[in-house]
Amino acid sequence: MTLDLREVKPDELQAKLQTEDDFFLYYSTYLGGYTRNRLLMSVPIDDHIVHRGDGVFDNALCIDGNYYLLDRHIERFFFSANAIGIVPPFSRDEMKLLVVKLGIVSGKKNFIARFFLSRGHGSMSVYPHEAIAPNLYILIGKFSPAPERYFKTGMAASTSPTPMKPPLSPQVKSVDYLSNAMMELAAKRSEADSAIAVDASGNITEGSNKNVAVVGRDGILRVPPPEKILRGTTLARALEMADQLKKKRIITGVSVENIPLSDAYNAAEILFFSTSFFVAPVVEYDGRTIGDGKPGKVWKAFHDLFEKDIKSNKKVLTPLR
Repeated sequence: MTLDLREVKPDELQAKLQTEDDFFLYYSTYLGGYTRNRLLMSVPIDDHIVHRGDGVFDNALCIDGNYYLLDRHIERFFFSANAIGIVPPFSRDEMKLLVVKLGIVSGKKNFIARFFLSRGHGSMSVYPHEAIAPNLYILIGKFSPAPERYFKTGMAASTSPTPMKPPLSPQVKSVDYLSNAMMELAAKRSEADSAIAVDASGNITEGSNKNVAVVGRDGILRVPPPEKILRGTTLARALEMADQLKKKRIITGVSVENIPLSDAYNAAEILFFSTSFFVAPVVEYDGRTIGDGKPGKVWKAFHDLFEKDIKSNKKVLTPLR
């Protein structure tokens, strides 16, 4: 790469950005409205979310004109903001209305809405009080589904060498995802699809952007204690569905407890839960075959329930209207 100190003209950048169509609509309290102009889809360099990672985020999928679990994503968004002392510029109801209206204005039916709340702009220091006011940024953009092979043949996971986050951080969906990124960098180097963090005692906790559940050979669905993981909206919905699996004798029960690595290695199934793909099977962990090495019956049952939930459960759907 050669050093180039020439001044870049706005029309030159605009022409470049017009070739990219992943972002449909962008809203910013800093701008005072929304825009479709990629050149204006930016965050001030002096916003504390940029130079200090001082902010939180969340996202929600819109499928066929319906947001899925939007209320829960907004609730977690406000929980995260409150945990680090940022007061959103809108109430929960106003935030929900805004996200729905932006979806309508985008003219799209299938997308992901990503919302960010920053401490605010106004200084380059670490001091929160120097920020002028919190800024809300919302991006309506293209959603890229997970590879089909994740569901047909299953995923491979590896244990992350990166330490898990301290107790406050896992439950707060902050923009500081450096450790999460390092987890995935390590997974890539080990030729795995994703990584799983462990605590100081060797118990599994969560993936970089996924919750983890383990199905033992006794049929019990086990999840790590809530204080060690992100408040996953998809996992929470799965635990609500679990009673249906128990009634059908697909699982024998549900337990919240520490899960040693040895238990994960010897599991009948390991499942990832995420907003982006709902539920996916892990068939290999640290080079060890999980179960029979194929997506299992518990994964299939959850997969089918999520498919039904997304299409017809009005209690968890928010229509664009």
